[in-house]
Formats: sequence, structure tokens, C-alpha cells
Amino acid sequence: MGRRKLKKVFWGLLFLLGALALLLGQLGYLEGLGFWSVFFSIVLFGILIEGMLTVSFGEILFSLAGLIIVNDELLHLEAITPWTVLGVALLGTIGLNIIFPKRKKWKIHKGSHWNNVWHGGKDSGAIGCHVEEDNGEILSGEDIHYEVSFGGAIKYISGQGISRVFLECSFGNLEVYFNDAVLKDNRADVAVDCSFGSIELYVPSGWKVITNIDNSFGGAEESGYGDPDGENVLYVKGDVSFGHMVIHHV
Repeated sequence: MGRRKLKKVFWGLLFLLGALALLLGQLGYLEGLGFWSVFFSIVLFGILIEGMLTVSFGEILFSLAGLIIVNDELLHLEAITPWTVLGVALLGTIGLNIIFPKRKKWKIHKGSHWNNVWHGGKDSGAIGCHVEEDNGEILSGEDIHYEVSFGGAIKYISGQGISRVFLECSFGNLEVYFNDAVLKDNRADVAVDCSFGSIELYVPSGWKVITNIDNSFGGAEESGYGDPDGENVLYVKGDVSFGHMVIHHV
């Protein structure tokens, strides 16, 4: 079972547990526990597990903070909720991300088809791929990687032979413009990972855009219209969790 399918099964089971909690609450078996506290605890527990599997410090600490806030009376921790707990989660996330910066690995399939490690899938014929990162306003190179956390950034993809772009945004906002990008062999792959933030992609209206976005309490949409017969093709895949992504055709 691929990782994306396993993820859907996992969240499906959690919501079934929520349905069971609602039933047990109505039958009086959860006396002293409100349905919504149980439901949110289940959802936050799911985020915690997902954060542990993906080694996302923000998801881990903020889900733990949420669990404490929702169950503060039961845990007798009312004195530190909500702001102290949220402050600890925020500072802890920043500190851990500084000490242990993320390093994404790519797996590129033959025929220019790729599959990021957090998408699962078969690795037959995969090769390693170097990732470049540029913290300036302009990003260039065949393979580009940029991430922003707890802030905002505007980046311009520029230059010849753009092939693969990885964008990560957590607790922030990221705007990326492809107006000056020249795609390698008229196609490029864009992987997005957005959690508790927003990503906006600005793509020339003459390009064809193909999307495959996995949403977990998030949203992805397109603004404007692209050219379904465009010579340049942009493949956008990824995850949006508690966030929002918009592809603007300009």
C-alpha cells in the first residue's frame, strides 16, 4: 500500500473513531467528557502521528499543545493554557528547526517522471538528484529547493532549463513567480509541502498546468485559466495540510 493511500486509510479510521465517540457519548459512556473534546483530541492525535512519521517538529509540538489545551481540565493544566503552551510550541519548533534543519531527498524516475519520498511509490529506475537552494529573490538552476517557516517570502523562478522545483511552507506565506522561467524540454515538476500556511504560484497563462494535490484540512484552487494545449507543461503535486494553495494563471 502506497504512503498516500495509507494516509487516507489512517485519517478515515480516525474519523470512524470520532463517529464512535459521538455514539458512545449519546449513550452516556463518556460521562464527563464532551464529544468535541474527544473529537478534537482524535484529530490532534492524528496530526501528532503524521508529524512524527514525517519528522515535522511544528506538527508534533503544536498538536501536543492542542491536546493539552483541549484536555487542560482533565490534566489539571489550566494554569498554562492556552498561551504558555502555544508559546512553548512556537519557540520549541523554531529551536528544533534551527538545530535540525530539514533535508529533502528526491527520487527521479526515468523519462523525467519523479516521485518525492513523502509520496511513496515504486523506486524502480530512480536516481539521486542534487537540490539547489538560493535565499535571494531569484531562484535558478535545473533543480530548485526553497522553504519558508514562520514568515513570508516572494521568489522568482528564472533562467534556462528549469526541471524540478520543491517548495515547502509552514506557518508562513510563500509566493513564487514562474514568468521568467524557461522549462527544460518544455516541462517541469513542482512538489509542494504546505502546512499551516499558504503557497501561491503565478504561472504564465499560456502554460498547461496538471495538478495532483493531497489535502488534509486544507485547500487548493486555481485562479484564471491556463492553456490546455500549451507547449509548456507544469506538473504540480504535493500535500496541503491545514493550509491553502492557489495557482494563478497570469
